[in-house]
Amino acid sequence: MKRPYVICHILSSLDGKINGPFMGTETAGRLAGEYGAMRSEMDADAWMYGTTTTQEFTDFRKPERAELESAEENSPVPDGDFVADDHADLYYVSVDTEGVIGWESGEFWNRGRAPAHVIELLTEGTPSSYKAYLRKRGVSYIVAGKEMLDCREAMEKLYRLFHIEKLLLCGGGGADWSFLDAGMVDELSLVIAPVTDGSQGSASVFAGIPGLNGVSPLEFSLKEVRQTEGGGVYLRCLAKNAK
Repeated sequence: MKRPYVICHILSSLDGKINGPFMGTETAGRLAGEYGAMRSEMDADAWMYGTTTTQEFTDFRKPERAELESAEENSPVPDGDFVADDHADLYYVSVDTEGVIGWESGEFWNRGRAPAHVIELLTEGTPSSYKAYLRKRGVSYIVAGKEMLDCREAMEKLYRLFHIEKLLLCGGGGADWSFLDAGMVDELSLVIAPVTDGSQGSASVFAGIPGLNGVSPLEFSLKEVRQTEGGGVYLRCLAKNAK
């Protein structure tokens, strides 16, 4: 199987959280800058995020019902994938099997990062009206799996259709675990901030989705550990179950 080399690149607190009050501390802010610099230095072809994280980036904007109905009426949707741009310098890949993210166009900008062409990961069960909506806005999408996302098929198509050779998986925890559990993560790049906040319900680096993910432990081999300039700890680990 040909697929991208996948690095799960994450900034977390001491207790493994990837969001919450700790992110507002001076220490976490300083390390967020280092984390971002590392992300750029990795020079990946694509960055991938889960549904909730993408919703946060897009201010929880949703497609209007009228937009969905109009898109489907005017543009019948053929089966299969939709490739709007397969020569982009950078791709933003989002898991969105329910079809809830309200994209305004096929280009995504966020907090000073380079513009990226959007690819949505859908399933056969994603409403056809949403697929028509994406086509109208020039957003590419991949169909992988019937009702649940097939992580292996998604990665194979990202490689074959968009020529993505290196991909950074950057959260949330559900997406991280789903692709790790499927053997689609090659390494973990983890920046740990020396901060904790004791909050409940915050997302963690890896979080199985009840009813969808397995719970068997998965092992890594430690390849690098060092202190960062901002006073954090950097861990680089290789996933033993990578396929």
